[in-house]
Amino acid sequence: MQALRKRVPFEFKSEDGQDDQVVLDEQEQAQLVEEIKDHNATSNEHNRIALQVMLALSTLLHFIYWLSDRRSPLFAIFPPSSHDAASNAPVPFSGILTYIAILTHVNLSLLVHPRHVVIAGWTIRPIGLAETFAWSAICPVVTICTGKAWQTTAWWCISTVMTIIVYVVHMWVKKADRDVMELENLQYRAPGA
Repeated sequence: MQALRKRVPFEFKSEDGQDDQVVLDEQEQAQLVEEIKDHNATSNEHNRIALQVMLALSTLLHFIYWLSDRRSPLFAIFPPSSHDAASNAPVPFSGILTYIAILTHVNLSLLVHPRHVVIAGWTIRPIGLAETFAWSAICPVVTICTGKAWQTTAWWCISTVMTIIVYVVHMWVKKADRDVMELENLQYRAPGA
């Protein structure tokens, strides 16, 4: 009898902070893991939708900027100082920078999208987050180098901020998926024990 291995069941701790440990059988374990997987999938979908909406709104703002007089939209909220007209002027080649910002947003949207996009038989694949961050940093660097007002620099930092937000949420999703997989591996699997 001593040669038999002791059964170590999957233990579930209650959420109320008490040390009561509930021992779950294999079916209850599987049901709990499925519930957690479903909750994780729902949470991931909500994160993707929120990111897509945020990226769409930001892209729309950049498109409107492209069609406007190309002065920082933040000047409407924080009026520019009147003593330095050169720093309040639009950024040189702001049309190209706006195009880069819009392409960065489109790439981030493709990164967030869970499936591949096919247009006219061509599969559209996004570039990686590191490359996207490098492209999104071009606009703020140009505004800093040309000595523009802080409102202009803050406007051009939107693509970089969006890239950082997508990166952070992407890491959260990957960590949650990894945690669910680890939880599946903790299940006690011994039929008939």
